[in-house]
Amino acid sequence: MACLCFGTMGLMVKLAGSHVSLGEIVLFRGAVPVIGITVWAVIQGLSLKSPVAMLHLKRNIAGIIAMWCGFYATTQLPLATATTLMYTSPLFIALILWLWFGQSRNWLEQLAIAIGFGGVIAVLQPVIASDQLSTALIGLGAGAVSAIAYLQLKSLGQAKEAEWRTVLYFAGTATVTSLVYLLGFGEFTVFKTAGYEWPLLWLLALGFFGGAGNLALTRSFGSGSTWLSAALQYCTILVSTFYGITVLGDIPTNTTWIGVLLIITCGGISSYATHRRKLNNY
Repeated sequence: MACLCFGTMGLMVKLAGSHVSLGEIVLFRGAVPVIGITVWAVIQGLSLKSPVAMLHLKRNIAGIIAMWCGFYATTQLPLATATTLMYTSPLFIALILWLWFGQSRNWLEQLAIAIGFGGVIAVLQPVIASDQLSTALIGLGAGAVSAIAYLQLKSLGQAKEAEWRTVLYFAGTATVTSLVYLLGFGEFTVFKTAGYEWPLLWLLALGFFGGAGNLALTRSFGSGSTWLSAALQYCTILVSTFYGITVLGDIPTNTTWIGVLLIITCGGISSYATHRRKLNNY
């Protein structure tokens, strides 16, 4: 569900990107979930105050840094290159779990993540020019910091924090940082664009699907297998490829189809390895 939502959000970003500024994209990405979740929580009589505020702070710092670095890389690099760099996060998750937490899962799970990343490269076929190295490092940094943010979701899940509150706090942080950016650079242009109704609709949609994707991702990392959740993130590329064909008219190459098969293989191996490990634990 997270991959479907994030793939759809990516399409909305692609459609709106030529009409609005980066700050507006981040603003709607945060403000729509904030408004929706807050209204829902008030109606349900739920408290917005979290008992684990420090965990939220750690997750939000990492998540916001990753978001802004990723968006910056996307605006400065070819889309395929920026996307590939950001999707190194599963590799960094595996590395952190191994070096930091001493977790060495079975070879099937490690192989699945490697196969999945190979599929991402085959689908996107990234190219980095010599004068883009520093920006590429920022994109790579987005992937590394995203891994830290995803692992913080696991900590929040273990603390029994409600997924909706985790998403609300992160969306609120995104909203505040985007407002600061917009006030500093004065780039609020959506209502100044002729025929702004469509860009506005795309912005609202990206906020909705981004929030829904975050809810699913938070549940996945918080209560599911970290390794499986990391590997299945690559399925977002499958959704994006589908939208590229059906909506944007992008014709895949043979290499792209090989990458798609590798990503599907990654998901299958990851699911099998996780299922087998659970059976062994019993």
